[in-house]
Amino acid sequence: MNLDPEVFKHIELLLGSIGFIMAFFFASILIVTKEQRVKANVFLAIYLFAFSLRIGKSLFYNYFPIHPIVRNVFLGMLLAIGPSLWFYVTHLCKPDIEIQKNRVYGHYIPLVLFVLFCWLIPNDNSQLSRVIFMGLLVHIFIYGIYTLYWIFYKNEDQFENKSRKIKYWLLYFSVLTMAMSLMQIGVFLRIVPYLSTAFLFSVVIIFLSVWALKNPWIFKIRTEKYMKSSLNNEKSLEYLNQLNNLMDHERLFLDPDLTLAKLSTKLGITSKQLSQVINQSRNENYSQYIASYRITEAKRLLLLPEYKNYKISAIAYESGFNSISSFNSAFKKITNTTAIQYKQSAVK
Repeated sequence: MNLDPEVFKHIELLLGSIGFIMAFFFASILIVTKEQRVKANVFLAIYLFAFSLRIGKSLFYNYFPIHPIVRNVFLGMLLAIGPSLWFYVTHLCKPDIEIQKNRVYGHYIPLVLFVLFCWLIPNDNSQLSRVIFMGLLVHIFIYGIYTLYWIFYKNEDQFENKSRKIKYWLLYFSVLTMAMSLMQIGVFLRIVPYLSTAFLFSVVIIFLSVWALKNPWIFKIRTEKYMKSSLNNEKSLEYLNQLNNLMDHERLFLDPDLTLAKLSTKLGITSKQLSQVINQSRNENYSQYIASYRITEAKRLLLLPEYKNYKISAIAYESGFNSISSFNSAFKKITNTTAIQYKQSAVK
């Protein structure tokens, strides 16, 4: 069945508009909500505004003519995407990092110059205009490549003690940004339809929104709680390494009476400082941190032949839990299955 071109055009507009509207809404929330107006989110908002303006222009231009100068202004928004991606990733990985304003502004100078001199830039499908447009897309791609390189190689140690969700989120976000850049190159080469970028952008924004709903802590202040703390990042990392060593070698998590106070005394710091170390480095509280070790131990015991005839309650107590209810709750939350189901699936 052949779809009427006009109907298909309206479907394109509808689906493409979803991302445009959601991006503007999400960026506005990040800016106007004080709780979420941290540096990382400011750059994320700039990213969303810039991309949505670019996509909005594409949607509008598909129906109505736009003056070349106005098209150039919206085209220049592409120069804000790469720097915003880079600074968003940097500040999300290192919330306390201080980057000189001159360095930040320097990355956005091409955007300012492009907009100021947009009336001199050709936008008539000539060879020069095509080269300029390709340069804008390559600009995004270069930032994306370096961002991935920074995450994987130059800054891998930053993720060793952070939630994996942050790393995965940044990887997805960077790759999807590069994918949108490649999609626009495909449009430029007439390989893919004109509005395909709008489709992909809508998919990315929906993905972003779902992720935000499931992991709202990624978009909220994580350091404000400890702003008055004397514990800096370097010292915090040192204590975390000591804490992990205690868990791995002395296996303190097997003590069912282990408390935050006892553990902090063992490390020679206050309970509040220990809570800060765990919370900032792993995005977990003390109970979640200890439970993760105990569940790992329980999973190990469940697979050992010598524990084959042990009851689940016995495994729970052997792993450091002091009640079967807390064990069952933690096991289900961490593994998304029950201990019995885990054991049965392993046997099969």
